[in-house]
Amino acid sequence: MKFVYISLQLALLTTWVTIAKAESSCVEWVSQLKSKKENVSFNGGMWGHFEKNPELRKKSTTALQLDSRINKIFFVLDHLCGTQNGIPLNDLALYIAYNLSSKSKKEFREELLVLGKTKKQINTWFEFYDYAQHKKARTLQLSEIKTAINQSAILINRYTQLAEVISNGESPEQALHKTLALSANIDQLLTEQPYLAQALEEFAHVPYWDINESSGGS
Repeated sequence: MKFVYISLQLALLTTWVTIAKAESSCVEWVSQLKSKKENVSFNGGMWGHFEKNPELRKKSTTALQLDSRINKIFFVLDHLCGTQNGIPLNDLALYIAYNLSSKSKKEFREELLVLGKTKKQINTWFEFYDYAQHKKARTLQLSEIKTAINQSAILINRYTQLAEVISNGESPEQALHKTLALSANIDQLLTEQPYLAQALEEFAHVPYWDINESSGGS
């Protein structure tokens, strides 16, 4: 019996170490990718490069939108690294779980109605709670996350190269064309890359919530 217990403990320890190493590797991959855009960010992002050029300045909103898309890629990749072994319940899901531990769904629904929540809001919250419970145990393959990172890296490299050629005097017409093309390619990647698209779908399920309409929202 003692041998079985020790074996179980070793198995659990090995699993924990494996998970920790996998998450560490994933974070390191993304960190390396982030370092590639640091110089661009230091100079105000692509928006900063457009602002320094009199002819591009009037199109700086386009550059700002590209910066936003680049940040979105990293937000998604961070999410993938941090949720390889399930998505932790957020504040709303924990709030619902806490209340359902001591009352029925019907009782809690009635309580929320008294607090001024609409039936539509309540249904949305409960639908999200069921979704969150299902997703807290979902897993991701590290190799597939690596694929998503590698595919993202291609666009991040184009972003840094674009900033460099603009600084070196790229024609405004070409710079604008490349900026629009890169933005379109990022949108395509976020839509078609399975893990990136999955992460965005998971974000989309999180509803706004504020129990007293002044604080505690997310």
